[in-house]
Amino acid sequence: MSDTSQYFKSSYGDKLAYKVSNVNSEVTLFFFGGYASAMTGTKAASLYEWSQKQKINLVRFDYSGHGKSGGNFKEGTVTKWSGEAEEIFKKFKTKKNILIGSSMGGWISLLVMKKNLNAIDGFIGIASAPDFTIGEWLKLSTNEQKEFKKRGSILFPDDDYGEYEVSYKFVNDGFNNVLLDKDININCPIRLLHGRLDKVVPLSTSEKIIEKVLSSDKDLIIIEDGDHSLSREQDLSILFQQIKYFI
Repeated sequence: MSDTSQYFKSSYGDKLAYKVSNVNSEVTLFFFGGYASAMTGTKAASLYEWSQKQKINLVRFDYSGHGKSGGNFKEGTVTKWSGEAEEIFKKFKTKKNILIGSSMGGWISLLVMKKNLNAIDGFIGIASAPDFTIGEWLKLSTNEQKEFKKRGSILFPDDDYGEYEVSYKFVNDGFNNVLLDKDININCPIRLLHGRLDKVVPLSTSEKIIEKVLSSDKDLIIIEDGDHSLSREQDLSILFQQIKYFI
């Protein structure tokens, strides 16, 4: 089956690129990637190969300002990108739908789930990063916060990936999408994967999700030698095992 990109115009007016691998299955996987990532990354590409062999549908896309999608990256926010993800979900959902979210995509998945409680049958989070912008904001001194707001962007340090630029608009919008300050009313089965050696998103974030989510079918799988990306062959094998639980 062809794995070419297709496009549609979102309600925000941007031309979004997506790939749908439709094998006429009643089960559809949705992959939501991380901040500044693309749908052609290692995890997404591996999911495509695996889902083809398993004969289940896979949907992935680039948020606006990412990959092959149109739009300005610096205008992107969690509100906007989760809205785009929800549009993709509603456009391609089938009888049984499983969300897979990587890093920021885990935050976006949880937001989409909260608005579509009866249409989602499972969630797998990979180094999920809800509320990560709040933590980064609070690390800044008062003067740094003022300078950030004035300049409109800042460079956040990253041990694994080097510095990366973040807009004030993006960080400020994060406060509108906080999840971990209260119970999360999601009841479908949930599996979280997190590397103990993750230097980008602390393991405590996934532990907090498990604590806050009301689902009775939830588990955190800690990969002892895993880092943030969890894209090694052995990491992907664990991911595929968890997907099989849902299908």
